[in-house]
Amino acid sequence: MNQTQRVPYVQRPEKAEPKRQAVQEPVIIRRHVTKGERLLWMLAGLAVFVMALIIVANEARLYMVSRDIARLETQYDNQSKITQQLKSDADSLSSPNRIVRFAEKELGLKLDIKNIKVLP
Repeated sequence: MNQTQRVPYVQRPEKAEPKRQAVQEPVIIRRHVTKGERLLWMLAGLAVFVMALIIVANEARLYMVSRDIARLETQYDNQSKITQQLKSDADSLSSPNRIVRFAEKELGLKLDIKNIKVLP
């Protein structure tokens, strides 16, 4: 290569590399849980557990009582039907016509209107 073909060495300005700034990593602050805080959280959890247990126990008692009430209501309904049936049987057995028929057929008695006396 000859001189004419050569490019004279010219000092080229160096590429200015951007200055790297020190990037600060975010500081993670670790918060330590103290024994007192841990105790308070445990007591709060225990209180929530006890309250949930009380609620479940009350619901169970309410269920048992409502079941007993339903059973007693069905017994009451059955007993009232039986009572109603017995009242109707008693009314039919104590009717005057039936008593007169029974007295005439079974006992051989006769109804004489002339011998009836009404007491005051």
